[in-house]
Amino acid sequence: MLLKLAWRNIFRNKRRSLITVSSIIFAVLFAVFMRSLQYGAYGNMLKNIVSSYMGYVQIHSKGFWEEKTLDNSFSLSEIEQLKKQEGISYLSPRIEGFALVSFSETSKPVAILGVDPALEKEHIKLDQKVVEGNYFSDTKKGLLIGKGVKEIMKLSIGDTLVFLGQGYQGSMASGAYPIVGVIDLKTPELNKRTVVMTLEQAQELFALPDRVTTAVVGLYHDDWQDAQQETVAAIDTNMLEVMNWQEMLPELRQLISIDRAGGTFVLLILYSIITFSLFGTVLMLTEERSFEYGVLIAIGMEKNKVIIVAVLETIIMAIAGVVAGLFVAFPFVLYFNINPINLSGQMQEVVERFGFEALIPTSLDPSIATTHAGIIFVIVLVVNIYTLQKIKNLNPIKAMRK
Repeated sequence: MLLKLAWRNIFRNKRRSLITVSSIIFAVLFAVFMRSLQYGAYGNMLKNIVSSYMGYVQIHSKGFWEEKTLDNSFSLSEIEQLKKQEGISYLSPRIEGFALVSFSETSKPVAILGVDPALEKEHIKLDQKVVEGNYFSDTKKGLLIGKGVKEIMKLSIGDTLVFLGQGYQGSMASGAYPIVGVIDLKTPELNKRTVVMTLEQAQELFALPDRVTTAVVGLYHDDWQDAQQETVAAIDTNMLEVMNWQEMLPELRQLISIDRAGGTFVLLILYSIITFSLFGTVLMLTEERSFEYGVLIAIGMEKNKVIIVAVLETIIMAIAGVVAGLFVAFPFVLYFNINPINLSGQMQEVVERFGFEALIPTSLDPSIATTHAGIIFVIVLVVNIYTLQKIKNLNPIKAMRK
């Protein structure tokens, strides 16, 4: 009976109900969209630098991360047993080295990344990052260059690059390799200094037979904490070290922590504005309905029942507003996830200077929507305490004289 009365009141006071629901929809839309943008930016950073290049967990020889020399390499036989671990999907061996590369009259120091083409294609989708040419069409001699390297050195597919550097244990590293493709690693700094070749080529160039400098640990899920613990338990930590992305990139972790704290502060301000906005709406509607509440009490309806009806009205409008807000927010979040905001001008320069792609997509993580929709639902219930207090202390005679 009381629920039916609550529904009747909502439809009878369409204008007031529409104002309340609209306020809730706007609050949900703004909160969810803003937080989705922020978490989408974090996800894009991790996707560009961590999941698509460095991996969440890496294995190195002891001391390699502090002193990245080829002498700090290790044999793949030392980590062969990790392939049997339940949480590890694959191991991607790599060689990370440096050399001077020359073409015609142009020379440039570059980072050389030797990879297993089949593993990188299957698990990290390296072939999908090729924007020109082919993905290791000539597995014996061909190599891929970052699109930044191509632009700086004015290179074309088929040009031959000459490498000169230091190999394993002081040996000379030299060789000439044709370009078979141009790759976009989605990170400007990596694109400007990275050359990718097959693992066999890199082992030959650096005189590093059957050895690697790095092994990226592939995960079935993004639970890198457990994967790191499993890896540490399975290898000889006197010879090898296991590092996660937060240890390898503390600056990125700090940047995300600081930005997240700033985002939380902005969100608190937003929720304060939303709270006062909703309270103003509730205050206005309650004063407008004082006469109605006075009439109900005057004709014999108990105040407790009037309060219950008001609570039911609030809950119904809050649910309707939150659900409608989520439906309105979803197309915006989905659109900007597919078509990220492309930064330009000075903002683009600043972002790329830190080595990130100048794109801000939204996140489709459902926990963002449910969390903030729930917070706004609670805020609506809290601000409506004013209505309940108003009804509790209402004098029907005075209310009907207004």
